[in-house]
Amino acid sequence: MKTLGLVVCLALSLVFSGCAAGPDNSGAKTTAETQSPEPEPTPQGRPFAVIKTDSGDITVELLPDAAPETVKSFVELAQLGFYDRTSFHRIMADRMIQGGDPLSRDNDPFNDGQGTSGSYLPQEFSDLPMDRGTVAMGHEDGADNGGSCQFFIVLKRTPDWDGKYNVFGEVVEGIDVADAISRSPLTKQKHPALKYRPAGRQIIETINIEYRQ
Repeated sequence: MKTLGLVVCLALSLVFSGCAAGPDNSGAKTTAETQSPEPEPTPQGRPFAVIKTDSGDITVELLPDAAPETVKSFVELAQLGFYDRTSFHRIMADRMIQGGDPLSRDNDPFNDGQGTSGSYLPQEFSDLPMDRGTVAMGHEDGADNGGSCQFFIVLKRTPDWDGKYNVFGEVVEGIDVADAISRSPLTKQKHPALKYRPAGRQIIETINIEYRQ
């Protein structure tokens, strides 16, 4: 019996020692862990911005060759929803509409036109003329930058504005929508800061970025 017990103990000892001697997988990584993340696909085609307003859509072809940093910033802000529910806060009938100020969301008309994205763009002035349909970034008079986030759409050839702003787009669809917004009634409040303010909010619902061949 002692011999049998010894044999059994020896057999069990070999079994457990065999289990402990298996490969150490504590440092092994799964296939999912070792794979690097998939890179974001590079957009193909020409960039367009579809400005959705209460009055209809305005489609702008963006011009990265003319103002690369301005287009890059505009696209990033649009994709972040920065322009959602802002408004065209400054209008000149059949000449220009300006929007994109984050402060235009609040109920204080006196701060409209003063908002920024938190950073400023380099000057990317070009010889592109300020023709009907031109889209440019606004900036303060005398500023040594190319603006921040507020943009305007030109509705009438205005040579006085040539070479003074970052031109970054051109309206290809919906210029009639911009015309209609520019003709909206102005506020009757008599204050210099509200000279070109529409009586009712001309809302930018959102700006979608698309790439087309």
